[in-house]
Amino acid sequence: MNTMFVFVVCFGVLALVVIIATIIFNAKVGGSSQPATWMRQVRQFQNERGNAGWRIHQIPYDDTSKPMIMNLGGIVSIVPAVGIFGFLGGLAMASYEQKYENSGLMVAVLSFVVLLCGIWLRARVVRQGWDVASGRCVDRELRKAWIPAGVANAGGHWGWFWRIICEYEYLGIPYRVTPEVYWASFNSEEAALKFLEERISPNGECRLRINPKNPFQTELFDQGIKDKLLY
Repeated sequence: MNTMFVFVVCFGVLALVVIIATIIFNAKVGGSSQPATWMRQVRQFQNERGNAGWRIHQIPYDDTSKPMIMNLGGIVSIVPAVGIFGFLGGLAMASYEQKYENSGLMVAVLSFVVLLCGIWLRARVVRQGWDVASGRCVDRELRKAWIPAGVANAGGHWGWFWRIICEYEYLGIPYRVTPEVYWASFNSEEAALKFLEERISPNGECRLRINPKNPFQTELFDQGIKDKLLY
């Protein structure tokens, strides 16, 4: 049997197991009013892994006595899931027999587009109703790290990541946060530097997108700062 076909099928099964396990884990953590010891231990491990190698440590926006969970985004999470399994299914078709190669690759490409659109849609739904406020970046750190292989990254590669600290006021209350800078890694140091230069002024002024239900959950506004800063 074709080795590539077996690999793709096994990867698809693994992806399905991971998704199901994530849903069960989220339900278990979210439904617990009294965090268990194992939850605190998992959270401690997550914090250590997430901050390893960074000078700037993340400022948490959730309950630090519980593990961090992945916000799947409700019903819209089905779209990227369809994209993932469509992509894997297309690769499986293409590698199963030569006569299915072209149609399989076409399915894989279309499914990859669905995956990207699904990720964008999920981000829009999760952030629906978020506010925007002026802030100031008081510290920043750029780090190069290895990104393991994945569905859209077969061989793994090096990427550049930002971590920043910002201060801002919301409804008269001051906050100090570590906003999410970008949803993906940067391919080069130059690209990472350019991205931040377009969103943070030389004196640190920036704009933040804020979850009004939890003002510690923020992200750097995804538009440039020229003529768009709030005063």
